Amino acid sequence: MKIDPITLEVIRNRLIAASRDIRRVVERAAYSPVLYEVIDFSCAILDAEANLVAETPGLPIFLANLGYSVSCTYETIGRENIKPGDVILCNDPYNGGGTHCPDIVVLCPAFSGGEIRGWAAFRGHTVDMGGIYPGGWYSNTTEVYQEGFRLPPVKIWVEGKPNEDVFRLIRANTRVPDSVLGDIRAMIAGVRAGSQRFLDVIDKYGLETTLGSIAEILEQGEKMARAALSRIPNGTYSAEAVLDGDGNDDAPLSQKLILKLTITVEDEKMTVDFTGTSPQSMGPMNTPEPSTISAARYGFKIITTPDQPSNEGFFRPLELIIPEGSILKPKFPAATAMWPTPITTIPDLMLRAIAPAVPEKVRGGHFGDSMADFIYGVDPRTGRYYVCAEGDAGGYGGQYNRDGAPALFSMALGDTYNVPVEVAEVRYPWHVERFELIQDSGGPGKFRGGLGARRDYRIIGHDAGMTVTTDRVLNTPPWGIFGGKDGRPSITKLHRTDGSEEEWRKISNLPLKDGDMASFQTGGGGGYGSPLERDPEMVLQDVINGYVSMRSAGEDYGVVIKEPEMQVDQEATQKLRGEMKVSQGG
Repeated sequence: MKIDPITLEVIRNRLIAASRDIRRVVERAAYSPVLYEVIDFSCAILDAEANLVAETPGLPIFLANLGYSVSCTYETIGRENIKPGDVILCNDPYNGGGTHCPDIVVLCPAFSGGEIRGWAAFRGHTVDMGGIYPGGWYSNTTEVYQEGFRLPPVKIWVEGKPNEDVFRLIRANTRVPDSVLGDIRAMIAGVRAGSQRFLDVIDKYGLETTLGSIAEILEQGEKMARAALSRIPNGTYSAEAVLDGDGNDDAPLSQKLILKLTITVEDEKMTVDFTGTSPQSMGPMNTPEPSTISAARYGFKIITTPDQPSNEGFFRPLELIIPEGSILKPKFPAATAMWPTPITTIPDLMLRAIAPAVPEKVRGGHFGDSMADFIYGVDPRTGRYYVCAEGDAGGYGGQYNRDGAPALFSMALGDTYNVPVEVAEVRYPWHVERFELIQDSGGPGKFRGGLGARRDYRIIGHDAGMTVTTDRVLNTPPWGIFGGKDGRPSITKLHRTDGSEEEWRKISNLPLKDGDMASFQTGGGGGYGSPLERDPEMVLQDVINGYVSMRSAGEDYGVVIKEPEMQVDQEATQKLRGEMKVSQGG
């Protein structure tokens, strides 16, 4: 049916608002900072056929595959067996979850006229769902059985009443049951609110108008994506990255892993082919297919229509080829605890591949990893077990007309936040000793990469454990493009009380002693364009602000700064840059 444009926009925005209501409820009701501070979740409204209709900001890597969870629910429980008042929960990476065990999906159907008309959906991180160590994110598992308590789609609420059997099962399989169950109750409240908001739209505008508007919203998304593709030159574009491996630093489980893609643009269609990517690994750096699809969709959205809210229609012109049995489409029971690591590089790699065709739409590589860290132990103040899960923010690559952004979370994490210092010191037995940008971490360029950040936690009054998983350090650092230089990669340093220092990329369950300090140091973004083309006055301001050192100003940018007056020596700079250009081949 034909929908008038004003009604269409009202319905579009009311559905987006419905997804935001899910977020508001969870933020207010959740127990764990990973949800109410970090916002490690995403919310969406889907139609009855599992098509994404509306979203709200959160983890973009979660959004484009929530339809998979609905489809698995239909297959596992049966569409005919779902009733009004039911709420579905799942986390199995191979049946409904699509990520790893700590990520919980909660779904609530919206019934009208006796039939399912849509779904309110939520996927978010819980701090522990069992597994060999606290936190659910490991670098040394070899099968999914080791990684936590798995639930295929099950009814956690049945016709409006809680299913206590499922709650008891979860309580028995997590180290921090009060926090996890409190978070799950917040998720349930959120999707029930979102489902009701969907029904409010139907009640106000009628079923036929609402469904007709949804169909038009998806069709408009498809048209905008195809129009954007028509402006990209037809051709084939390739790129690859070499990941650092998926085992502990001191006992690697596998060799380095290759991530390869080829993009083919043909009129109003894009194909992304991952042929050439490494076979599934022995360790946990395998990404279930739904999350690979989501990552590719994310990259596609950046290239085509980054300013438009997502829905399923935008992805209709995108075709994906993912090799069976690869790290991007592993076979059960491959371990998936580190699933975000490969897919964090996929959108980055898509931009690298397409850069020659659309240089104004891309940037240098970003720091390239969620750099997730987990600290856990018994709080000496309360005697209660705690688990803190947190990502770290790093630098993004320079663009054709601006410097890269500093201290943002990875492309996989998107619109998330750090745990504020005040919250961390109140909730956990630590002292935050440092939180600052890292000088010279951004790749030099005409437009330099954004800076990484350093955050230091000192353990107080107890012994603890730590897991960190960092990649893009050894083989494929944050790359520069069009003559820009690479950014500095990430690293975690551990300062022991005896004065010794350790460096770690990937390690599971590393013991921490009272007084030890963990220093999480993220990488910077790659530069865009030759650093010898950067405005000397911009280099001077970077030096004054502490972003770039005097050494780097001379060695990387060819800029001579007079001290103590802090002024550019124009004549000496021109001479030095001329000499550097000659030494670099012109």
